[in-house]
Amino acid sequence: MKYRKWLQGIAKRLRTDINEQLIPVLRRLQPEYVNDAYAKTLEQVFENIKRNYVDIGRNAAIVSAGFAEGVDQANKQRFYKAMENAIGVNLNNVLQNEGLEDIMYSTTKENVALIKTIPEEYFKQIEGIVFRGTVQGRDATSMIKQITKLGHSTEKRARLIARDQTSKLNSALNQQRSQNLGVEEYIWRTAGDERVRDSHKSKNGKTFRWDDPPKDTGHPGQDIQCRCVAQSIIKV
Repeated sequence: MKYRKWLQGIAKRLRTDINEQLIPVLRRLQPEYVNDAYAKTLEQVFENIKRNYVDIGRNAAIVSAGFAEGVDQANKQRFYKAMENAIGVNLNNVLQNEGLEDIMYSTTKENVALIKTIPEEYFKQIEGIVFRGTVQGRDATSMIKQITKLGHSTEKRARLIARDQTSKLNSALNQQRSQNLGVEEYIWRTAGDERVRDSHKSKNGKTFRWDDPPKDTGHPGQDIQCRCVAQSIIKV
């Protein structure tokens, strides 16, 4: 998915910038950690790197809007197909779009905020490692190990955001489309593998109402990294 690749690209670019611009300076300045001059040098390095991400909010808005639109179109096709299989009628020209615009807008706003936290949190943690480490007199090698580990976890977080936001948006769209059709209940279906959490497994096959989400998990797809789905109950 283009959205996931773009998020991972941010994380990889962050790691590359740090490796190319900060790490060599850390190695070079190691003998000077007892000298006040090193702090200003490191601060300037961080400022230079951060300039590469000043437009991330605007870019995130464009990518997030495209992401939401893509998920909506795919969700729409799946939903119509499922309804047609259930009742034998194509509802393409029947279903209302009430509430969908608000969902798309809210999702885009949330995604922009989440995307902006990727470099913000990364720089905050890197600066903590570097300035705390230099004050404590730690060698460059030990700090670099921490920085490398953080780079990998940042890429992992980017993938998590992509998966989780896709799941949450699909869940919200399914709920709104179902309620627009007058569907009040659904059957909880898990992915059926060993990764399913106990709190989700216990709901498998049970009936829930869209206006009364389970308090511990929310509807299928709303809990973090939830892969469960809601099977709408069509009453004819």
